[in-house]
Amino acid sequence: MAPIDGFCGIDPDEMGQMAASMRGAADKLTAFTHEFGLKLRRHEISTPALAGINGIAEWGREQATMLDGRAELIQSLNSTGDSAPQPLGGQGLIHLPDELAGYESARALATMYGQDIFVNFSGELQGKLIHEHTDEIEALAKNPQAAAAFFALLSPKVRDALPDLIAATGSKTAKQDLAAFSKALGAALRAPTLLPAFAKIRSELVKPTESIVVAWNRLALLKGANAPSDVRSAAARALILDDFVKEPRNDWRAGTSPELGVYGLSPDLVALGLDVLGSDGTAVRDAFSKMGGGEVKLTQPQKMKLFLDYAKAMGTGDDVATAFGRAVEAGAEVATEKPGQHSSGAAAFTLDVMMAAGTFGYDIPDLARPSMVAIAKSYIHELATGARFDKAVYRDSGLTPPERWIVIPGITPSFYLSPGDTYRFLATFSGDKDLTHDFDAVAGQFRHDTLVAAARLDAQGDTRHFEDAARAFGDLGGVEFKAVLDMRGERDATDDLVLDITKNTLALGVDAIPVAGTAAKVGWELTKAYGASALLDGWADSFETRVEEATGARSDFAIRQKYDMAHILHEASFPASDPPGELISKSTGDLKTYDELLAEAKREATPDKTWEKVLRDKLVPYERWMDSNDDFDTKVEPSSTYQANDTAKDLLRIWD
Repeated sequence: MAPIDGFCGIDPDEMGQMAASMRGAADKLTAFTHEFGLKLRRHEISTPALAGINGIAEWGREQATMLDGRAELIQSLNSTGDSAPQPLGGQGLIHLPDELAGYESARALATMYGQDIFVNFSGELQGKLIHEHTDEIEALAKNPQAAAAFFALLSPKVRDALPDLIAATGSKTAKQDLAAFSKALGAALRAPTLLPAFAKIRSELVKPTESIVVAWNRLALLKGANAPSDVRSAAARALILDDFVKEPRNDWRAGTSPELGVYGLSPDLVALGLDVLGSDGTAVRDAFSKMGGGEVKLTQPQKMKLFLDYAKAMGTGDDVATAFGRAVEAGAEVATEKPGQHSSGAAAFTLDVMMAAGTFGYDIPDLARPSMVAIAKSYIHELATGARFDKAVYRDSGLTPPERWIVIPGITPSFYLSPGDTYRFLATFSGDKDLTHDFDAVAGQFRHDTLVAAARLDAQGDTRHFEDAARAFGDLGGVEFKAVLDMRGERDATDDLVLDITKNTLALGVDAIPVAGTAAKVGWELTKAYGASALLDGWADSFETRVEEATGARSDFAIRQKYDMAHILHEASFPASDPPGELISKSTGDLKTYDELLAEAKREATPDKTWEKVLRDKLVPYERWMDSNDDFDTKVEPSSTYQANDTAKDLLRIWD
């Protein structure tokens, strides 16, 4: 038939009529050759031509059978399972000619698996037969309509039990085989138009089922399908998540057979439902916003808390915590958006995550913590803002800026946490040394880059961005380290910070290229130490004593902080005269850091001249250079002092 708007299809009724016509014509030809042949043979006349005519008749019958089969196939693919006939036209027509061979191959595969392999075989042989044809199943992914035809024509009992059936064979290739079926299903679900028969299958996938085993099998099949966002969300909600938020105290383990461990999938429907959402942030946000439907009046943070509570209570809690962590990372768009540039949808979702997780603090399930630090690194702008005590300390966490808020260039939050909520979220991972170090690397670099950028802006006009940024990072460092102290105890937390400072100080070396990022790390560690001194009465003196014990040297953090700020200002090209030659590093060509001068002093010390005296002599030209540059010196002094806000400890206590 003629193409309609670029679509070429066929009417199965007309194809059936054509087949019947061909079959009738073939029968007439056969009757003719039989009758005419008898007459000729009576007269002993040889008629080879009649054999050819008879061959044409046989060919006609074969073609008629083929057309009948195609008509039946087309009718099947156009069927929605309703009693009413499917009207022809639009999606009721099947693409021709390119797709037809694919549909027939799909039907053959569906028949082979659904009516033969999964019915007439079992055990090792069945597993071998399943695997022998999975390359054909995987190839369906390249032809989405054919993939849709396969699942539409596959036996419903087989389709709803595929993971179970494959695993039951004990085959070592079960995981690979299931992946092939999932890949084909994903291709069918992503097809731009749906075959009517597959539309019914898609609809079934996103509807609740009374069988927890069927629900597990459907989720397991969808897990590796890379399905569209709307399908992931609808299926996960229908098959488990809606029911879970209504009855979170139920045991949602499917109790499936032990051999299903071959897939590496959790037997817990809650974990598997979250895994189906996977790394699709749109699906995650949609699922959490709609979870439970109109019957559930919980806020989004309250829903999130249900998963964390469930993870702490159940034997499959590790699976749930891991899946929850992956899901909220995706919803926060940790992997797809840049810090400081988060979309409004991801930001609103992440604010809810932080509020929910913060209620647990370090009591959050262990396997959820890595995701919390991943979110913290991605939302470092929001945490640096949330820790601020300089304005609106009474604020509640929210998406809009507090009144009379001061914007700091380079810090671009998408929401605004209160200091207390900032502390509580940092507490979710601050008891873990490795995770804390991971966060500190990002925080240190962000502090360094922001201060450099602020200094460059201040150099262009009469602004105080550098001081504001220094104060903000002093607050963040103090709040973070208070969380570390509260979670790990003073001795352990302090020992770790001492080790970091001494280790990274040594890494700066003498006349050697510093380890990449070391200066930024030392700066952040000093900021934490200095910030903590403002939060904790009597802590600073104890801390400096511990550093002295570790390094054999007197440690004056106020001085170190002052030179760190001076180094950042010089790096930012803040207006000042050129430093004296003795203050320039031979290895970097830049202004020496305090720790480089300290290391030089120790190396140059003699029995007659202690390293302290050598260091003092080295700092004299540094001080004279700063004193000779009034604007530079004025910038350094308050900025280093701002790193320790004496009111911070009282404010956090009041506004926590």
